[in-house]
Formats: sequence, structure tokens, C-alpha cells
Amino acid sequence: MKTVLVAGGSGLLGSQVAKVFQEAGWAVRAPSHAEADLTDPKAVEGLVAEGPDLIVNCAAQRRPDLCEGAGPALLELNVRLPERLARAGIPLVHLSTDYVFDGAGAPYETDAPRRPLNAYGRQKAAAEEAVEGLGHVLILRVPILFGPCRDWRDSAVTVLAANLAAAKGAAVRMDDVAIRRPTFTCDVARQILALAPHAGRGLSGVFHYTGGEAMTKFLMGLTIAPLIGCDPAQCVPDRTPPAVPRPYDCTLSVRRLARTGLLVPPTPFAAALARVL
Repeated sequence: MKTVLVAGGSGLLGSQVAKVFQEAGWAVRAPSHAEADLTDPKAVEGLVAEGPDLIVNCAAQRRPDLCEGAGPALLELNVRLPERLARAGIPLVHLSTDYVFDGAGAPYETDAPRRPLNAYGRQKAAAEEAVEGLGHVLILRVPILFGPCRDWRDSAVTVLAANLAAAKGAAVRMDDVAIRRPTFTCDVARQILALAPHAGRGLSGVFHYTGGEAMTKFLMGLTIAPLIGCDPAQCVPDRTPPAVPRPYDCTLSVRRLARTGLLVPPTPFAAALARVL
């Protein structure tokens, strides 16, 4: 039986990765933060020393507002962890983000220059730079994620549902500037499973995976509202610039992934939401 170590295995994406691999017959190690502090180098060394066949790194602080003025622990997680995981030479799938780009040149191919606008993007770009030249590492960039979760506030997509429900019929302002491609974590997990036999064994470097529909958070809200029994009229478009800069449009091209013949078709946004809300 093959074994996979899922770093960040209790998170929004990691929990789905662990589930999909387990269903496919893999032995899964997905420690919670209580079981393994991923900001502690010795804890990371201990996990890698168990000798898994594959490592999938889903661990990150992904909220841009919380990444500004980052302290040592956050930098360990977002920047240094991938390098520590890669040191053993075990095939590694490292999850990264569309926020390594500035949003001015979409759609972005995998070899497009990184030009992050905020601290989160800079941290993830630095992590990529630390591991991208290693033949046993595959970097998979994904955009804004949503999926099964304990709390709708765990995702920047389903938090819109939480805000609408809490407003009890009152208006909720939603960004109507930045164009995003909301991507279903169950699809990403299935994509990682499809790549698993090849990651670091013929496939390395950067790949992109993304949902198929471009929309602002305001347009997401219009889709979400009726699914939770709210009036779409509650959704109010907001064009106020955010406190932390966000890219305008970071659409990722999946051209390189499609050429492998392994591309997992994304679930339509409304259909995926119906499985989550």
C-alpha cells in the first residue's frame, strides 16, 4: 500500500485530499496542528522521516490580510515549510496560488513572470522559488477555493453565504472588481490524485488548475443567495479598493496540465455549491 503525507491535512483543501487518497486505497497520514506543528522544523523532519511515497503540501496561511507584517511562525509555514518538506527527496506536490501574479496580464501561463502585489503573494512566490528547480517537486497553482467545510467562514467563497444568512434580509456589500475563478476543493483533490503517480517521476515544475467560471464575489453572491433561501437583492456590488491590494484578474491557463492528458474537468460552480451549502 502506498502512503501519502498530507501537510495541512485538516484544512479546507487538505481534508479533501486526505479523503480522496484514502478512498483510492492509499494509507494517509494527515496530522492535525495538535499532532504536528508545521512551523517547528523538528516536527517536520519527524513527519518526513516516516518515509511516505508522496507528500502533498496544502498547509498555508492563505488570508492576505493576515499575511501583512508576517511574524516568524507564519513565514515558517508559508515560505520555509515547502523547502523543508522537499529536502528528503520524496516526490512532493506543493500547492501555490494565483496571487503570485499582479492581475494585469491574464490568462497566465505557467512560465509567466511572478509579480505579486501583496505579502501573501510574495511569500508564496518565495516558496515556489525555493523548490521549483527540484526534479521531485510539482507545484500546483490554484485560485480561490471552496468546498465541504465545518463553517461557511472557512472559505472566502462560502463566507458570502454566512454573511447573507447573518444579515437576515439586510444588504451585504460584495466586491465587484476582482475577477476570480472559484475552484472546488473536491476537484483539486481529484486532480492531485491523478497527478500522484507522475509527480516527481516525470512531471515536475509548475502546473495550473482552476475552476471554469470567471466571476466577481458579487456574482458569486447572486448564485449563492437562492441556494440558502436568501433574496439575491441582498447582494450589493462594492467597488471600494481593499485595504490590502488584490490582483484584478489572475486567471490561470491550464494549457500545460491539459497537454498531459490528466486534466480533471472542473465541476460547474452552482453544482459544486449545491454539494457544499
